[in-house]
Amino acid sequence: MGIPVETGRNGHAPGGIWLSFRTGDGFLYTGDISAESALYAYDPPTAAAATILADCSYGDYRKPLSGCWSELAQHLGRGPLLLPVPANGRGPEIALELMRHGFEDVHVDGAMRQALQHLAGDDHRSLRDGLRGEIERLVQIAAPIDGARGVMLAASADLASGTSARLLPQVEDRAEVTILFTGRINPNTPADRLAKSGRAKTMRWNVHPRLADIVALVKSVKAKTVIPAFCDRAQLPALAHALAPARVSMDGPIEL
Repeated sequence: MGIPVETGRNGHAPGGIWLSFRTGDGFLYTGDISAESALYAYDPPTAAAATILADCSYGDYRKPLSGCWSELAQHLGRGPLLLPVPANGRGPEIALELMRHGFEDVHVDGAMRQALQHLAGDDHRSLRDGLRGEIERLVQIAAPIDGARGVMLAASADLASGTSARLLPQVEDRAEVTILFTGRINPNTPADRLAKSGRAKTMRWNVHPRLADIVALVKSVKAKTVIPAFCDRAQLPALAHALAPARVSMDGPIEL
């Protein structure tokens, strides 16, 4: 339609991109992004965009991904650990970090193995530079899930389907098996039930931008208006303070 569009890898999942539209004074739609991923490449937007619709999933959250690893590491070596994860996104990234830290008792389901194979193949364009060999090694050392042992990475992340759903009846009543959720827990799911009952533990593995990442993005593209995406209105005051002098608003219409 005659509008120049620039795209870049979003650091969140294979094939994910942000879009920068050269219309008016510029409009950037980030979709899901992550500037921290040790696995997925992130191409920071550079074109000026007076208005951005930005991933603010975490609001004013500040903890770096290195802190997430430190928290996860506390659960390793204490018996079987079930990590319900998306087969793409943070699943392969956590598996990579386990391998890098010398923890080789890693077990993955079929969906995750397929995702890793794709990353070692055609999806390698979504990887950070130089990682293809590590992913190929990860494919070799990651064993199939066969009973409750080591670290088990299985989809789906909410235990509602896939291998994790099939594993749940086998591990739920076994106290020696830790169940750990690393992402958002959807309401009215088996994950929600286990988290609320205390049977499962929760933590966050960063796959969205921290406040510092959003601030850097706003400065980089010289944004004047920020429309926060994927967050609650309760976060607006903190975002408005951190992103000033840019205007932060969820209300329209907004002229481009």
